[in-house]
Amino acid sequence: MADIEFLYLNQADIRATGIDMKAAMAAVEEAFILHHQGKVLLPHKTVLDMGERERGRCNAMPSYVGGQYDAFGIKWIAGFPQNPKKYGMPRATGFFILNDAEKGFPLAVMDCTLLSAMRTGAVTGVGAKRLARQDSEVVAMIGTGVQARTQTDALMEALPNIKKIKGYDVNFSAAQQYAIEMKEKFGVEAEAVQTPEAAVRDADIIVTVTVADEPIVKEAWMKKGSFFSAVGSYQEEEFEVVLHSDKIVVDGLEHVIHRVTPVIALMIRDGMIKKEDITELGEILCDEKPGRETSEERIFFSPIGMGTEDLCLSYRAYQLALEKGIGQKLFLFGNI
Repeated sequence: MADIEFLYLNQADIRATGIDMKAAMAAVEEAFILHHQGKVLLPHKTVLDMGERERGRCNAMPSYVGGQYDAFGIKWIAGFPQNPKKYGMPRATGFFILNDAEKGFPLAVMDCTLLSAMRTGAVTGVGAKRLARQDSEVVAMIGTGVQARTQTDALMEALPNIKKIKGYDVNFSAAQQYAIEMKEKFGVEAEAVQTPEAAVRDADIIVTVTVADEPIVKEAWMKKGSFFSAVGSYQEEEFEVVLHSDKIVVDGLEHVIHRVTPVIALMIRDGMIKKEDITELGEILCDEKPGRETSEERIFFSPIGMGTEDLCLSYRAYQLALEKGIGQKLFLFGNI
């Protein structure tokens, strides 16, 4: 019996493929479109919660994507918040298994820690292209960890007029380091601020990437015409921020509701908003519903993160690795 060959890609290999934020945003946009067109299979993510604050959790995210991909796979990603402080190791680590949809054979297994961070940033970037004012200049980044970097990468790719970034973090030194890096990388004005209000007031773009379970962003600080991307897992903003938004957009509504903890899910559960009040980004990308219509609109975007997005990006990294001869060939049965 012939053996089954597949590719192993570690994180250094992924970096060596040269995959960048532009490619990540293209992959994520295709994932949204194919999702809306019904060309995906996407079970709800399974959360293995071992006490998220005290210890950590791991998410299993299987998916199939048709179209030019015609592949399936699963992301297995762990988030252990105490790792940096206790062990000097990353909070998140991820692994992706990519399979051929014709025979079911594995095509690749790969580190997806970097890809997952890129994907999450790319979701905000794709949303910003259609939902933010294109003349947006000021970004408020609430939470300045690893994810803040890829969020900023995507915003700079999507919105070329950004001139200033304000970073807030409960750890002020982390916000300072973020500001230094962003100023050096993008050549824009960047500063660490002491309060979330100082970040949000006058901001055209607000991104929250925290694990806060109590509101950080208040309605009183919000600017007309702003775009808010709520990327964290819990309630990072007052309900009024959502209620006073002119549009509420998500990536996959049923998946947001299933996760329970996002602010949109809580507000639907409590009857504060209805499903009919919410638009999926795929509808906008397929030009079935409008994105931003006026410069005065406030738009609230609450993506949950879907496995289809990870699959499309991982598949692109795999294809680049094949083209460049990157990675280690492994054999499933070990017959040779």
